[in-house]
Amino acid sequence: MKTRMLVSILILVLAVLIIAGSCVTRRKAIAEEDFFEAWSGTWINTDLKADQKIIIHPDGTREFFRILTSTTVGHKEKIIILDKWLDSKGDIWYRGHREMLPPYNEKGYEMGKINDSGNTWELIWSFGEDYPIEEWEPDRFEYNYRIYYRQ
Repeated sequence: MKTRMLVSILILVLAVLIIAGSCVTRRKAIAEEDFFEAWSGTWINTDLKADQKIIIHPDGTREFFRILTSTTVGHKEKIIILDKWLDSKGDIWYRGHREMLPPYNEKGYEMGKINDSGNTWELIWSFGEDYPIEEWEPDRFEYNYRIYYRQ
């Protein structure tokens, strides 16, 4: 009898831990309209030597400007959003496939987050199509990291 009771309690504790653990890592869905509203706009970082300004359009196209005051687009990209979600802090996350538009035609993957206030955008990206980015690892040597602020 004691063994059955002990096994029952252990199973109950294990079940509670599994359920609690899955709730911690659960991603909350974000509507596509809400995502693109938060992500679209003008983002800047004057500390960079290039790509100081990025304008993101609601259709996923981006225009890069080498310096903040430039009116000449340096290059354009199209991003296809593969996944988007909210974390428990209210930060917006996404994973995407990036494609530079002609004449560059370079492709790769990207992962980014917009903080809960909507004013800071961090992203990591890689060149090449072999390995989608699955985890937020800004210090990984294969990835490029940038931070931008809403203008």
